[in-house]
Amino acid sequence: SILENIDFKNPQFDLIKDDFYKDKVIHFYNKLDDIKNANIYQEYEFMYEEDATIYHGIIDLMLEYKDHIDIIDYKLSNIDSIEYRRQLSIYKKYAEKSSGKKVDCYLLSLLKKKIEKIEL
Repeated sequence: SILENIDFKNPQFDLIKDDFYKDKVIHFYNKLDDIKNANIYQEYEFMYEEDATIYHGIIDLMLEYKDHIDIIDYKLSNIDSIEYRRQLSIYKKYAEKSSGKKVDCYLLSLLKKKIEKIEL
């Protein structure tokens, strides 16, 4: 819930009372390149149709830049599930179709302090 509610343009890390999570959130924030120049969408709900199938989802974090979009999906620990890649591929298709921009997808393991680019 911390990542769902943080103001990425002006983060106030001191409001995070638990030092364990504060450390993890600060580590993640410092990995975000050029976030100050992004349009930031948190908990972004979408719906689109493709091949008579309706897709609905909520993107944890979408960073839109002039020439591309970064989608970051939060996980507590494990980021190795094939299901997560399927989920990101739906997010990617939606973002590409709606924006016409190149889209990169990432999985974040908060506890492992790891962010991994996912090739789809």
